[in-house]
Amino acid sequence: DSVSKVARLLYTNSGVSILALGTNGLQRLWKWSRSEQNPTGKATASVTPQHWQPNSGLLMTNDVPENPEGTIPCIALSKNDSYVMSACGGKVSLFNMMTFKVMTTFMPPPPASTFLAFHPQDNNIIAIGMEDSTIHIYNVRVDEVKTKLK
Repeated sequence: DSVSKVARLLYTNSGVSILALGTNGLQRLWKWSRSEQNPTGKATASVTPQHWQPNSGLLMTNDVPENPEGTIPCIALSKNDSYVMSACGGKVSLFNMMTFKVMTTFMPPPPASTFLAFHPQDNNIIAIGMEDSTIHIYNVRVDEVKTKLK
């Protein structure tokens, strides 16, 4: 098994965690906590964050194609930090950030997803950029593509 590289990095909107997506499809979360050295508990360069996992031991893992060369890993975080969606050449997965449970998967390739964005006011509306240059506006609640932009 080849070593996974960090493909994407995001700070959470609250500023207390950092989320990494590896080329192997695995997401890892590090959290800063309140301490004497870090009274706000926010991200800082002077205190090392702790790798965090739920007690269940669940991992946030995406489908990865057998031949991952050329895939474009993508990741997006909801405004309230409750959900993260990501893809690594396979289906898009929507995860609960507290439990790491997969809420749903959608948009199996081809074409593969290359960019993901949550609507800023509605976590159920997602924009998905595709490798064929189309953009799909997807509604998670009803599990369907509402609009396709070419």
